[in-house]
Amino acid sequence: MPTQSGPLEVLFIGSSPFQSTSDFLTTVTEVLPTQVQRLPDGETGARSNFIAWQHPTFPITIVQPRWGGQPSPESAAKAYTVEDIKPTGYDDQAIRSYAEFRTLKDTGRIPPQVRFQVCLPTPLSVVRGFVEDDDVCAQVEPLYETRLLQALHRIQEAIPPSELAIQWDLPTEVALLEYERGRIADRYWKPYYRDEPLKPALASRLARLAAHVKPETEMGFHICYGDLGHVHFVQPEDMGVMVSLANLIVENVTPVHEIAYMHMPVPKEREDERYFAPLKTLSLRGGKTKLYLGVVHAEDEEGEARARRKLEVAKAVYTDVAGIASECGLGRTAKEDVKGVLETYASLTIPN
Repeated sequence: MPTQSGPLEVLFIGSSPFQSTSDFLTTVTEVLPTQVQRLPDGETGARSNFIAWQHPTFPITIVQPRWGGQPSPESAAKAYTVEDIKPTGYDDQAIRSYAEFRTLKDTGRIPPQVRFQVCLPTPLSVVRGFVEDDDVCAQVEPLYETRLLQALHRIQEAIPPSELAIQWDLPTEVALLEYERGRIADRYWKPYYRDEPLKPALASRLARLAAHVKPETEMGFHICYGDLGHVHFVQPEDMGVMVSLANLIVENVTPVHEIAYMHMPVPKEREDERYFAPLKTLSLRGGKTKLYLGVVHAEDEEGEARARRKLEVAKAVYTDVAGIASECGLGRTAKEDVKGVLETYASLTIPN
């Protein structure tokens, strides 16, 4: 296995508590002028809570009651078309933010090698997250996929592929795998497709999405255990589920599109070898796909020291760790706490 050479990189997962895109971008690049290869727009405002802003995309008559929906037997029996699903808005947000990114790049505030990173959910995540009835989920997933791919195509028309990175966020894929293992009981994490084994179903969906990303556009995956209230939907026993999913993605997606990176979270208290042991079976094609570990946490009194211990244990198992990150987006973190995260990133990535 090759060993990572050079200083560690920093990956930003997506969301932030900043008020504007320019505020986020300038703050990050001032603290980390050389350590980032990609930058999202900070997913400010309504987007700071992952997909919560997407539920109005669906008719209220099929949305889960916990999101204010009013599902009924009549709505469950209806046949839906793509006209029933509103445009996602991801393209409008990305194109607007890229203009600010490009201005900062043109004035030297963002280094020339940095790509603009657009983070997208999978249709599975959005549909499973908001739609009540399982049969309706199965019916509208391809319709929402059509809308999301329309947004992706428009993003790639507006932003040069050499300046763009697409990140697919995978919390629901992880949750469904944990549900299948019997570690989650909430029915909203149950797979709604009944005719396919889970892993092949996930693999085919991700490969289908990857086929719509231009070859020159970078593509990565954020493997996620959630962060609502800084709590996972279930605590990972170890990295086994993440490694299994990553290997599945590499096997099935790489023939369609190169994978630039994988990100995996590390819970705050986990710095034991048992947690990292499954990395022994991680297959990222000899380092062609970079691995970023979410070892940095806000409100961590041990901060840099704990993150260094995690990295030391992880690298004893998997030497090719390319960089560091938080566990999830920072959108649910207080802005004043983000400063500590950035300082920890800087301390861990400056060469000795």
